[in-house]
Amino acid sequence: MTDNKAVAERFKEILKGLPEAKRKALYSKLKSLPEDQRQAFMETVVNKSEASKVNARQKQNSAKPEPAKSDSGKNRPAPKKKLKQKYKNILVYSLIAVIFVSVTGIELYRNRDKIRSTSNVAVTSASDETIQTSATTAETTQATPTPEPTATPTPAPTPVPLAEDAPDLTGLVIVIDPGHQMITDEETELCATWLSIQKPRCTSGGTGIVTGVNEYDLTLEYAIVIKDYLVQCGAEVILTRETSDVDLSNQERAQIAVDNEADVFIRLHADSANDSLASGIRIYVPDSGSYTSSSVSWGDQYASLLSEYCGLPVEQTRQTYLYTGLNYANTVPSFQVSLGFLSNSDDEAILVTEENMLAVAQATSEFCVDFIN
Repeated sequence: MTDNKAVAERFKEILKGLPEAKRKALYSKLKSLPEDQRQAFMETVVNKSEASKVNARQKQNSAKPEPAKSDSGKNRPAPKKKLKQKYKNILVYSLIAVIFVSVTGIELYRNRDKIRSTSNVAVTSASDETIQTSATTAETTQATPTPEPTATPTPAPTPVPLAEDAPDLTGLVIVIDPGHQMITDEETELCATWLSIQKPRCTSGGTGIVTGVNEYDLTLEYAIVIKDYLVQCGAEVILTRETSDVDLSNQERAQIAVDNEADVFIRLHADSANDSLASGIRIYVPDSGSYTSSSVSWGDQYASLLSEYCGLPVEQTRQTYLYTGLNYANTVPSFQVSLGFLSNSDDEAILVTEENMLAVAQATSEFCVDFIN
């Protein structure tokens, strides 16, 4: 293959079909190579995959059933002399059988009365024994209760490891919104009650350029890890969704935070950009509501902690009216966090790791300390 774009697309398809462990290993191998060797590596993987398909088809075509062997000679007629001898033997055996049956019949007729009396006794004994056995079985069945089935306990999932110096967040209510969902809802909603701008209720988000990971799946993975960690710190944590197959608008997600009187509302995202060099962590806060004077400094503090734990660069926090999920939750401290860029292969390589998910959870726990009353 010489078309670099075609090779990259086919390479992505192959990665999607692999188990997660193999996919990550193959991707790590690709990232460890210099840029001038990555194309050749992808071509090698693609060529091997195509060759395997060809070999499988050839093996399938070559596996033809062998014709049944002719077993000539087995059914050839015997010589006439042997046939004559065979008929003589049959005649002799038949004569012997007739004599035996005749003698046996005479004896049975002579002893018919004796046989009848013996049969009656045997049948009576067998009937009594059957009745007795049935009664005994019924008593045993009635006396022994049928044991109820015992449910096999489901093992509890292994909790996210908690740092020794993790903060105590007892009493804190945190609502986390894993951004996006599996299917875009094209129906629109107002971006804010005071604006005439309308936007889709919710979209499916971006896709990783190398691993093909969906943003809606990735944000949910992060949300689950963060929740597990914060709960171990003593906080009450509520997720706006626990599956990707939902239809939940951005306004409805914000309302969950408001209804639960959240001390902190965190919206998780991963950006995509036309510029593949765009990289790093970005935080957005509403430009209206109860916390406009302090939300930027809080956002900068959160971004700094994320950068410290994850190793990605940050930009200054941005106040904006563009995000519906922030506008409808501007009565509580609300933060939309872009954890990195799925359109940047270096960022993506970090975003898909469990180590980074744990790092984000630890940074978030440190950030939430300031909101304990």
